[in-house]
Amino acid sequence: MRPAHTEQSETPGSGSVTTPTEDATETLAQTRTRILATFRTRRDLVRWSAVSEYVDQAFGGVHELRGAAKTWGSAALIPTTEKALAIVVKVAVRADDSNGEIGGLADALLELHAELCKAAPPKPAVLVTWLIDFGFDGSQDYFTPDIAEYADALGSPGLALLRERLDAVEAALPPQIKEWDSTRSLIDRYRERTAVAAGDPDEVIAVFGELTRSYRLHDVARALVEVGAVDRAIAFAERATLLEGSWHAERAGRYWCELLHDEGSHDAELAARHIVFDRWPTAKNALALAQATDQKNSTVAWSSLAESVYAKLETQHPSELITTLLGRGLVERAWEAAERLTTDMTIWTTLVAAREKTDPAAVVPALIWLVRADLEVSKPQNYMSAVGRLKQLRRALTATDAADQFPLIVAELREQNRRRPTLIQAFDRAGF
Repeated sequence: MRPAHTEQSETPGSGSVTTPTEDATETLAQTRTRILATFRTRRDLVRWSAVSEYVDQAFGGVHELRGAAKTWGSAALIPTTEKALAIVVKVAVRADDSNGEIGGLADALLELHAELCKAAPPKPAVLVTWLIDFGFDGSQDYFTPDIAEYADALGSPGLALLRERLDAVEAALPPQIKEWDSTRSLIDRYRERTAVAAGDPDEVIAVFGELTRSYRLHDVARALVEVGAVDRAIAFAERATLLEGSWHAERAGRYWCELLHDEGSHDAELAARHIVFDRWPTAKNALALAQATDQKNSTVAWSSLAESVYAKLETQHPSELITTLLGRGLVERAWEAAERLTTDMTIWTTLVAAREKTDPAAVVPALIWLVRADLEVSKPQNYMSAVGRLKQLRRALTATDAADQFPLIVAELREQNRRRPTLIQAFDRAGF
């Protein structure tokens, strides 16, 4: 029987129960059955449209689970959430999830499962068994629960038991033959997140093992932030930045700068951003350095750094110079640099868009060149691009009181491309 009616309503995370009104007839078992039906499908989801349709339906089930937890209590809906996850795993086996939608659905269910367990913790042994079985029973290797999200539900006894079970899983494995082993990798992931759940910085550092790559040092830094050891995280992020010249190291460098921005001194942040730019001279890093000097408490003015930054970019990555100048609002200087340094159509498209409203006369020659460059290749997408640029050209000519030139330009293009019926039809549709 259903519990007596109450006016209070609680979130799923509270574990409290709000009973339905007396005229409602659905039992808990019926609620579970109805919700689980939203996750089931007999179709092989090989088209993205079918995947999206299924995921939209199933996300409705996630919403229903949250609502049911308010009515029946978190503990009552934990098994249903686990069954929903099992169904989604089976669906994923026969689906094309290259767009990641089913993965997003599984993540939402795992998040809800962790919330329900936090609100109404199962017995540690029961929860540990589920966490181990979900990852290591061999039915799937797509989705992974975040052990740190279960910290409160597991508590110290549960975390200790989980460590024991992970040791047992590893001990039962055959000798490692390949350099990379998916099961061992998952064990490592569980252990890393278990250390974060425990909240001990020393354990976090120890569990990551040998740290010889920037991306691993970066992972340690992020984990240390989660357990509140920010100063140590900053030190590991700096090590990650300086260890290699890879994109992993650059990403770690940006994280290092972000940590210093949030937790460190401005001078330290500025020095770090200068290091990151010197090692990876890109527009993104140059603009981040400039933004740091723009802060009110900065002791360094951008004007003292700008020319050396621009010179480095021009020497090593001209396109990055143009992007940086545009990012600083120096449109005319970016235009002048592009005239010297590049014929890249993507860059010139961006430049035209940036200058079109303020100086329409200046963009006219560039637009004519871009149209002709589009038409060097006989492809429908090039024709559409050319039509779009011609519309820009008409606007620019009109703004400069030279609208009478546009029909002449189009007439010349029509004559030059008269043997391209698809292009001529595109011109006709555009009213040229």
